[in-house]
Formats: sequence, structure tokens, C-alpha cells
Amino acid sequence: MSKKMGKGRPFYRARLPAVAVITQDKGGEGKSLLAQALTECARIHRKMTGVVEVDTTGNSLKVLGADVVGIHIDAKTARRDPGAALRALTPLYATIQQTCLAGGLTVVEFGANEAARGALWSGMIDLEHELRELGAEVLIVVPFTRQAEAMRRGAKSAAAFREVLPSARLVLVENERDGCIADLHAASDALKVYNEEIVPLGKHAKTIRMPMIEAGSWAEFEASGIRLVDAVTMPIDKVMLFTDRPLPEAKIIRGDVAAWCSMMFAEFETIIDFGEADDD
Repeated sequence: MSKKMGKGRPFYRARLPAVAVITQDKGGEGKSLLAQALTECARIHRKMTGVVEVDTTGNSLKVLGADVVGIHIDAKTARRDPGAALRALTPLYATIQQTCLAGGLTVVEFGANEAARGALWSGMIDLEHELRELGAEVLIVVPFTRQAEAMRRGAKSAAAFREVLPSARLVLVENERDGCIADLHAASDALKVYNEEIVPLGKHAKTIRMPMIEAGSWAEFEASGIRLVDAVTMPIDKVMLFTDRPLPEAKIIRGDVAAWCSMMFAEFETIIDFGEADDD
């Protein structure tokens, strides 16, 4: 897939301050894990991070700390008073402003079915102009698995934000959890959708991969609300106690998570220039 953006302009890494909008209207496509990993990567570089989760029900990013801003829009309220649902996003701008002024990275995850609302809000407040005033660059980050519906809805989410944030750089994230696009059968509906929906986007985007964590090694840590970095640095005896696995297996699952983080952080380095680590 091409790594060029519109009109032959090459993709170049975003410099801080920056805002990463993670969007995909279909649930279960890896938005939260992607947001966690990107936040941890920025923190390892000792950059200020602002984290905002916009979702009707989810609270998955609270694992990152008490300073995560959770915006939970009640579906009934949104139907009764759409304006109230949009006003509920005001804390998102406050976080963006604060983080940008500190030269950091704002990670925003829009939950399933929230992309349209997020794009509408961005257009109504002219977020493009506000980010320009703050000197911030913006990435629209869209994860997708090889399911046809995931690609359709991901493309729709990308289009909604690209319309209101025309200067943003688009990043497509192939989530290999269920296998790779390259392994799809030539006659499959999923490959047809990929060619119709994702390939055209790829001409204006950078594509990175989100590898599968081997053998579901992350599942036991995730279920208990353990951060990625804590899983990687957890002493083996604690991993054994926590997972009820013997030492060899405990080392393997911790190693799987560490290897995944290393690969994911390397991918992030291709889309964001974190620069030198800030002094404590």
C-alpha cells in the first residue's frame, strides 16, 4: 500500500504537540489497546500525555491513571437533547489545549458509534483552526481487522474526520488479531471491501500493523486491568502467582507482551517524532 498522501505529498512524522484521534465505529477492533499502547509509548519518551475516552459505556482507558478524562454520553440524553451531547465534549478541548501548550501528545479514543458525533463537534468548533493556533499536528488513526464490516465502518469514520480536519494525516492500522489481509481468499467479500474501501484511503495514508499477541498472552493481564508496562515489568514470581502458571509459561506470556509492545512502539515511531526525552 502506498505511503504517499494526497497529490504525491509524502507522509512525514507528526511533531509534538500533536493530537491522535483514534476512531472506528465498529466495536472490538482494537481502539482501546491501541490507545493504551500509544500513551505508554509517549510516556516512555517522557512526554506529557492527555488521554480522553469518549464512549457511551466503556471505561477501558482508566487503567492508564486517574487523570484520564472519560466522557460518557448517555444515549437517551443524546436523542432527547443532541446539543447537550455535543456540550459534553467540552472537556476534550480543555485537555487538548492543556496538553498542546505543554508540547505533548493528546490521545483521543472515540468509542463505537461515536465517530459521527466527534466529527460533528470538531467541525462545529472549527477544531482545525484551533489546533493550528496551538501549533499542533493531528493524526486520524483508524484500526481495522480483516472483517468486511470493520473495513466499511472504519473507512466511514475516517471520511467523517477527514472532512472536518483536512490537514490531518491519516494512519490506517491493520489489526492482525484475526489474521492478515494478505491471507484473504481472492474471492472473499472481505477482500473486495478492502480493495474498494481501504486501498483508496491508503493512497492518502500511512499504514502500520498491529500484530497479534501470541497465544492470547495479554488476555489474563487485560481482564484484571493491568497496564501493558506493568505486565512487561512484573517479576516472574508475581506473574506465576497472578496467572497460576508454572515458571516457563509465565516467562513466555510476559515475553509475548514485551515483544508486542516493542513492535508496536517501533510502528509508532514511524508516525510520530517524539524527539528527545523531556527531563524529569
